[in-house]
Amino acid sequence: MRLFDRTKSVGLLAAAIVATGLIPLTAGAAQAAPTDYAGSCPTAGTVTQGYHANHDGVDIANSIGTPIYSTGPGTVIAAGPADGYGLWIRIRHDDNTVTEYGHMDTVLVSVNQRVNGGQQIATMGNRGVSTGPHLHFEAHNSTSSTRGTDPFAYLRARGVDLPCTPGGTSNTNFTTWGTSVNVREDARLNARVVRTLTGPTRVQVACQKRGDMVHAEGYSNDAWSFIPALGGFITNIYIDHPDAWLPGVRPC
Repeated sequence: MRLFDRTKSVGLLAAAIVATGLIPLTAGAAQAAPTDYAGSCPTAGTVTQGYHANHDGVDIANSIGTPIYSTGPGTVIAAGPADGYGLWIRIRHDDNTVTEYGHMDTVLVSVNQRVNGGQQIATMGNRGVSTGPHLHFEAHNSTSSTRGTDPFAYLRARGVDLPCTPGGTSNTNFTTWGTSVNVREDARLNARVVRTLTGPTRVQVACQKRGDMVHAEGYSNDAWSFIPALGGFITNIYIDHPDAWLPGVRPC
């Protein structure tokens, strides 16, 4: 039981912990470390073209010189001149996906350089085959893929919605509490358990939604958080924040 008052509590049903399935009778084995990353906004601007059959990414327009940022931690695998783009950058991230940035005015990183999420890597330009200053952003499932995946879905899964504001004030980073807390495929108590947290864990919450009502640790709450790096949802009861509905986190 927590030692301080939390506004999550709307009832005291402490005996229901085992019945909810939140804490198994036998703690699960330790899981492999997650490989997905918490995303960062690539640049500020207006989305002028989305992802479709004839366009392998998303175009975000703004003025020449607008900062461009890496969407996550990784290693630069291409930086410099490129046909069509004028200048481009490719970054292989820690989950082995690749993001691609084109039409820059200046490139601020070099091949084999390690970058962090949210680190500035370039400035927006109008080089190559371009009709105006913009960032052409692509996301690929691997270094060998030739067709990009939907960048809207790719970024949304990592907690970023386009258009976005780099370095925004909303904080979606939290810490869980408790032990043997189940992560489920959906916000339902009968959904498949995809992993079990053995102790407090730093998490980046992409979004939250209403689901099954959970009664545990003397609290009741029907809000669940989706955590891409863990591949599922956990009840907000086990997010270490006093509010039942997390501030600054969008609805799923």
